[in-house]
Parts: sequence; C-alpha cells; structure tokens
Amino acid sequence: MIKRLYILLLSALLFSACHHSEPFDVELFDEVLYSPRYAMGFEIRRHAESGASLIISTDPWQGAEGVSYKLLLDPNNHFADNADIQRINAPAERILCMSSSHIAFVDALGRVESVVGVSGSDYISNEHIVEGVAERTVREVGYDTNINYEVLASLRPDMVFIYGASGENGAMTAKLEELAIPYVYIADHAETTPLGKSEWVVAFGELFDCRAVAEEIFGEIAERYESLRLRMLDVEHRPKVMPNAPYKDVWFVPADDSYVVRLIEDAGGRWLCADGRSKTSRPISGESAFVFLSQADFWLHTNAARTIAQLVAENPKFASTRVVREGGVYNCTARNTQAGGSDFWESGALRADVVMADMIAILHPELSDGYSLYYY
Repeated sequence: MIKRLYILLLSALLFSACHHSEPFDVELFDEVLYSPRYAMGFEIRRHAESGASLIISTDPWQGAEGVSYKLLLDPNNHFADNADIQRINAPAERILCMSSSHIAFVDALGRVESVVGVSGSDYISNEHIVEGVAERTVREVGYDTNINYEVLASLRPDMVFIYGASGENGAMTAKLEELAIPYVYIADHAETTPLGKSEWVVAFGELFDCRAVAEEIFGEIAERYESLRLRMLDVEHRPKVMPNAPYKDVWFVPADDSYVVRLIEDAGGRWLCADGRSKTSRPISGESAFVFLSQADFWLHTNAARTIAQLVAENPKFASTRVVREGGVYNCTARNTQAGGSDFWESGALRADVVMADMIAILHPELSDGYSLYYY
C-alpha cells in the first residue's frame, strides 16, 4: 500500500515537473467557434489542442474604434497568465452585473441565481434580483464613481460584467485587477441593430458553458424578428418619427446608424433627423427640433415623461404640435420600476422580437392584429 502511494506521488511530481503552461498568444486561437450574424462587438475563438476558448470584445463603446478586450476560458489551465488578458478557468458561478441588460441575458440562460451583486438595483425589473436585494442575497455595489469595492470584494465574484458608456471604465478595471477579480466588457449597448444587441446572449452562453442553449434562444428571437421585418418591406405609407426630448435644454438625437433608427426603419417607419454623417448621438438646435416635431406622425422616447400632461408641463409649446394633439406620443415606460428604470433597456435588450412587435403596433396599428403593447 505504501509502495503504491509512493508511486502515485512520484508520478504526480514528475507530471508537475514536466508540465509547463504555454505562453498565451491570440494567434493560437485559429478556430472560430462563433462568428455573429448581426453583432459587431464580439467573436468566440477556440484553441484546438487545449479546448480553451477566447471571447474577444471589440469597440465596446461609441467611438472606440480598434479597441479590444480578451477573456480566456481555460478549464485545463493550459496557458500561462498574461497581463493583457482576463481569464477564468471554470464556468462562472458567482457573477456581478454592472448593467441591467446583463441580468436579462443571464436570466434567459437560467443562471440568474448566480448573480450575487448588481449596480443600480432601484432601476432593475427582474423579480429574482428585486427579491434578492430585499433579502440581501444580492448586494448593491453602487455605480459610476461610487462603487463600494469592500462590498464587491466580499462577494467573491468569479466574474464582473462591465461596460463603457463613452470611454474606458479605467478606474474600475484598475481596481478589479488590483483585487484579482476577472472582468469582461459587455458591449450590447454599442450595437447598432436590435438583433446585434440580442446576439450577445451567445457570449454569455460561452461564459456559462451553455453556448448551444444560447444559440437556440437567439435563433428563435432572430427568426421572429426577421419574419416581422419582412412583413414590413412592402408597406407603402411610412410614418415620420421624431425621437427623444430635450434634456437640460439640449435635444440629442441618435446617430443614423443606430439601434433606434434601425428599429424604426425595420418596423416601417421613416427617420426624420437623418444627416447622413453622424456616427454617434448628436445635439440639434431647439429650432430644428421643432421643425422636425411639426412634421412628425409619431414621437418616441420622451425621457421620463409618462403622460402628455407631464410633457406639456416641461414645455407648453409642445401642445401646439400635431403629433401631441393627435396623441401620437409613445414612451417605453409601460414596465417601469418605481425609481424610473425601464425594462425596455433591460429585457428589451434581449427581446428584439418583442420590441419590434411593439414598434409595428405603434407605427402600423392596422397590421398589429389586436396586439397589446408590452414595453410602450
């Protein structure tokens, strides 16, 4: 018995002495595991010999051209640590979500119970998370520059899902690296199409070792969305749509190549504020905004206003426009939290098919077949 234990121990020592972790090189991941059909911000590659996979997140915020982040999933610990990458060696079991949309993707995969921390819990719609925060099984860690890193570290997350709004979240990534907590940039918000947003569920699937399930979920969403889009290709009347409302006296409109514009056009609408040049959201003058508003058949996404009365109270001039008089104003506030968080920006990030059905029902009620609005 003692001799057998000695042999096993010697074998283990010999294996340890002979096994050397291979230096990481992105070029070694030459097998494409998943190439998105619609999303522009990620791809998944594989290292055939070890079975390790690599999620590459590219251009993770507006204007981040050429910026990329890499997350290595290395279950056999084949590669040596590398300062240029984040890594985990097993599927994530304890995660922290810095955006409510992350929760929707995780929930769709049946892994919402793995969420141990969130940012901005007052603005989250997911019932499991709301209950978890109330019972302190899910912790609020703060947001922006007010992150409570003591609480964050105490949660012992395997992975933190972060995002960049208008630039790198450098302060947070530096602190996470100091704490040796892996992170990954999730850039669903930077996608320019509804299905591009939804397709990020596949990246989450890879992190949870259930990519096949994620691909099936996305495939069903894409099929329903495309079926609706194809129905709208031949509509003759395309109503004119005005987006957004002034914020602190500045009226921002989306870029021509953006999620909202694609949604409007796919649903048989016409975008009023195109300029053919902008790649990011841009401000327009109050005078230009009222010219567009006077032409609009529909007005969408009016900030926090939930009624016409609230909207007119902000600016009495709105009452004189045809779109307001005729009630063509819609906002994505049907599923709001008490603090004003909208489920449109949470589960709607995944459910492009439902958002599309809503938009068709708004712009073309004659084609909606009695459909009841969900987000608007």
